[in-house]
Amino acid sequence: MTSKRKGNWTVEEDKNLCSSWVMISEDGAVGVNQRDKRFWDRVAAQFRSNDRNTSRTIKSMANRMGTITKYCKCWNSAIQRAERNQPSGTNQMDVEHMAEQLYLSETGEKGWNFGHCWWILKRCQNFHTVIIM
Repeated sequence: MTSKRKGNWTVEEDKNLCSSWVMISEDGAVGVNQRDKRFWDRVAAQFRSNDRNTSRTIKSMANRMGTITKYCKCWNSAIQRAERNQPSGTNQMDVEHMAEQLYLSETGEKGWNFGHCWWILKRCQNFHTVIIM
């Protein structure tokens, strides 16, 4: 049996997915009152409009966004704690270093690999709503 699984997601695909997710989730005409299937149909259509040669399925997009959300949620928590606990005289680079240490100790990961997604999602109100929930 041949697997339909495609290889790892590229940074560009991640950025496209996050941008598509933000665009659809912040669509004022529709808002957040969308059924899950309709929401992901729209995200997938936006994703494909930016990458016409993709073979990614809606399921793989939703799964990847779940992974991105999970790790960005951990990063968000680490950043907030680092900012709250920063000693006097520290700068933003020190805060990010402290956050990375917190993130690594809590997730067991070897590195923070979703910075390219974080820059897209961090200003999205709906992403922070997902984090709180």
